[in-house]
Amino acid sequence: MEYCLICNTPYKRINNFVYKCKKCLFLKSNLKSGNGREIEGISELRRKNFRNIIKVIKSLNSHKKFKILEIGSGSGYFIEECIKSELDITGSEANDEEFIILKKKFSKILKISLPLKEVRAENYTKFDYIVFNDVFEHLENLDEVIDQLKIFLNEDGKILINLPSSDGVIFKFSNILKKIGFNNFYDRLWQKGLSSPHLSYFNNKNLSILFEKYGYELIYSSSLDTVSKNGNYERLNSTIKSKIVCMFMSFILILFYYLQKLFPKDIIFHVYHQKKN
Repeated sequence: MEYCLICNTPYKRINNFVYKCKKCLFLKSNLKSGNGREIEGISELRRKNFRNIIKVIKSLNSHKKFKILEIGSGSGYFIEECIKSELDITGSEANDEEFIILKKKFSKILKISLPLKEVRAENYTKFDYIVFNDVFEHLENLDEVIDQLKIFLNEDGKILINLPSSDGVIFKFSNILKKIGFNNFYDRLWQKGLSSPHLSYFNNKNLSILFEKYGYELIYSSSLDTVSKNGNYERLNSTIKSKIVCMFMSFILILFYYLQKLFPKDIIFHVYHQKKN
């Protein structure tokens, strides 16, 4: 029997690849981890969200210079937005092919795959911010990952993390569809069948509990937009091959774009710092 990494409660099996904690409601999958490319159709949405993240970073450091490390930079959109804002940004990537592409485009790129297979004795470069943009939920061994972040973090450093929420209206809607036999949308939210599926789903509460276990304190909590007016068909078509289903779901997402401020948020955005001893 497996136990929840957050509260040590036994998991309950939901379907053939998802398990749910009975107590804190954390969700984990048994899908195979991997490194993947950017999902099509969401570049405009991601850039908009990244600009909002940068505003938060600036608001927390209005009077000093600071260094940012992004874990899993993918296509480099966040790096580009940071450069536009004249921020000191270092990107990183685990995927060999994308690492090479990023190195050709940007001067500061590291090869980092978390969790680290071994922690070397030499000193690591320290950063004021470590940023996970839709990456944390793709990683294995999250307890090791969180513990190892201190290697890269300055004493007063902060962790920014955004990821999809299991309390969001889209995830809940996908659950309803799954219960009546329509599994495509639920599978799509887990990115089942893609090169880098989701290995976990959090809500605001259990994510905070996990970081608190490793000496971090939540200092900022918000949300980011989930959908945009454009690119939804391409986004869905990456895993849903039926054109009719994609057109229908695209219409639903466009409708949701105008209504999303009224519903439970689908992307968690948290900032943590290390607790003072």
